[in-house]
Amino acid sequence: MLRSPSDSGFSLIEALVALAVFAMAGVALVQLQTHALGAFAQTETRALADLAAQNRLTEIVSSTTRPAPGAREEQVAFAGRTWSMTTTVVETPAPETFRVSVAVSTPGAAPVAVAHAFYAAGETP
Repeated sequence: MLRSPSDSGFSLIEALVALAVFAMAGVALVQLQTHALGAFAQTETRALADLAAQNRLTEIVSSTTRPAPGAREEQVAFAGRTWSMTTTVVETPAPETFRVSVAVSTPGAAPVAVAHAFYAAGETP
């Protein structure tokens, strides 16, 4: 079938194919954006948990009171969120030296960040 010059343009099939291609590209972009937002939220959670753990270690190490060996769990508010914080103090073979570990998680979940430090009881901060 020959086309006349006035029949130039896209056929219905060509327009539908182009629409389908653009629709698939749009869906892919939405999925990519959703994944990026999820990764950002996870990174933000890890960064805030690490800051909370480092803050707790700083409080313990700079305290004039020697930490008692054992584990202690508490709920802490930090950066507008509630965190579960487990602080573990363990004696080391070196005299008057303790290893302090702080694990931070969202309530009811596995730890998101864990920080460690050593505390020598004879040192002054």
